[in-house]
Amino acid sequence: MGSESGLGQKRSEVNGPRQVAGRRDPSRGAVLAHLALLTTVFGACESGATEGSVDDSDGSVSTLEVTPAAVHILGTSESLAVVHDLEARSDGTIWVLNSIAPFFVAFDSAGGILGAHGTQGGGPEEFRSPSAFVTGGIDDGVWVLDIRRHALVRISDPEAPWAEVPLPREAIPPGTVRGGMDLMSPVVRTARLGDEVILPRSMAGLEAGVNSMVAGMLRADLVGLGTEDGSVETVLSLGGVLEDPFVGFEATEGGFPLWKRLWAVCRNEEVRVFDRVRNQLRGFDRSGMELPAVDLPDEYRLDAVTPRQFAEVVFPLRQAEMTGGVGSRLSEVDSARLVTEMAASVQGTPAQLAAYLPVFSDFRCSPEGTMWLRPFDLDVGALSGGRSWLRITPTGNVGEILLPERFDAFRFSEDRVWGVQRDEFDVASIAWAALPRPLTESPEAGGEGGRVGAVIRAPRAGK
Repeated sequence: MGSESGLGQKRSEVNGPRQVAGRRDPSRGAVLAHLALLTTVFGACESGATEGSVDDSDGSVSTLEVTPAAVHILGTSESLAVVHDLEARSDGTIWVLNSIAPFFVAFDSAGGILGAHGTQGGGPEEFRSPSAFVTGGIDDGVWVLDIRRHALVRISDPEAPWAEVPLPREAIPPGTVRGGMDLMSPVVRTARLGDEVILPRSMAGLEAGVNSMVAGMLRADLVGLGTEDGSVETVLSLGGVLEDPFVGFEATEGGFPLWKRLWAVCRNEEVRVFDRVRNQLRGFDRSGMELPAVDLPDEYRLDAVTPRQFAEVVFPLRQAEMTGGVGSRLSEVDSARLVTEMAASVQGTPAQLAAYLPVFSDFRCSPEGTMWLRPFDLDVGALSGGRSWLRITPTGNVGEILLPERFDAFRFSEDRVWGVQRDEFDVASIAWAALPRPLTESPEAGGEGGRVGAVIRAPRAGK
């Protein structure tokens, strides 16, 4: 990550093109994180590896930057640790899913704290492993999926009697609700589609090996849960509609891909899924009928990754596993040394190593149907994205938005993004930022207070 500017500090306008995800100098300092998770996955390093590179082909994607001046801080709480999810309600209230108890912190529209609740435990009204909010809610309430409690639980009215919707154990056995993101993520996405709640269900287990489990998660079924009667019906079988990403994949000895299965419900009426092979966002309605696909730019695909770069991606995964995603237990010197040791044990050509990594790291959809896709960023480490998000209209127009440094996005509307802003001391605050209008819009079309972003890369001629 680059240096950060405080929210109150004036930043200069962008003076020229900015390096964005997929088009970067591969030489960087080491990510300061510990590694043990995948040290047994790869064998001895191949000699003669060249520096990694990415496709820099011409494209038509224009880039706008959201400046720090567009960020509005709502408030903070001493209870905030690592935010796993955020829900922005139509009444202006913001609900946050925390990584530790109290799991739920609520803010009013002015940033005041409405309350914090949610204790960990196995009791009747306790939470075991809350994963993510049910996007779109149920009956105008805020609900969360607790994957270990095996239920959807209402959390928006803590003074009311406890309300939950158990997941039917025969149709959705415990331990099968996974595959929402990737093998390493504790977050499993859910969303409302019509009158149902969509859940990713995967029957694959480690018994057949890690590669089989990864394949099973990528090919998970998206099932619809009727919250009134507990009915379960397969809405979309990802393995049946998507191209097989393992075709042409050359695994090194003991290795397994770190891809992500990205999907979202859009406009409460369709499911959109990223197809890695076709490099498209595929769409399906509730009946399973396919909708027109959206082609994505090829410039975000990695062509080559060095052993050092690969090690820097893997180290933070172990760090997060060890610390719960909070801080590092190692000094900079020790961290850099361990990254170097790991890089020396990585096996595979630059092209093979690139194939292990995801193209995109996150996918969201606004209530209006605009899709938001986050390119994977080698510079960030782990399996995350950086500042860059692709804004994709329902008609397939693609533009790139660069969010401010240290701003983590969770929810989008047509003119706002809600998320978490961290200051130079890593203190988290709930915030929203005004989004710039697409370049295709007239000055009178939408936007709050005029354009809030600077054009840093316009469409290239002839595209």
